[in-house]
Amino acid sequence: MKKNLFYFLIFLVVISCNSIDEKKNIKAVEEFYKIYAQRDDAKKLMSFYSDSQPKWVDAVSQSLIEGKNNILEMYETSWKDKNFKKHQDYPESIIINEIVSNDSIVAVSGRYNPYYYNEKLIPEMNFTSWIYFDKEGKIKKQIEWMQYTLNDLKDIINFKQNAEIN
Repeated sequence: MKKNLFYFLIFLVVISCNSIDEKKNIKAVEEFYKIYAQRDDAKKLMSFYSDSQPKWVDAVSQSLIEGKNNILEMYETSWKDKNFKKHQDYPESIIINEIVSNDSIVAVSGRYNPYYYNEKLIPEMNFTSWIYFDKEGKIKKQIEWMQYTLNDLKDIINFKQNAEIN
């Protein structure tokens, strides 16, 4: 009986530790996307990433960016792009619909709000992110699945084909 009680208590401790990690990771992701939605403090956003060669992946275009400085450069370049303009009805660039988690991975579904690029209206676009955390609670890998428009997909394919030719 004591042995069974001991195993049960160990089981409860393990579950509560995983639950604590899950809640901590969800809170980190919520804070991450609050900063991301404003598109103005890439350095603060980088505080969520691991110092040990984190990876950022666009699964559809098969783009891989490795290292904290390279990820920072990607954010800063896109956020400072003068051709980008937020839509007047959407002050935040994204909306999060759902967040689910286990002890080391958080899945996020949401949408990019409409915006303007080169004065052209770009419609909303759904996305799903898989964010992997290290033991310190920092992002070690981020995989983005974006629901690109058909024209964007054609551009991605053409770019990839031209890159292979050259």
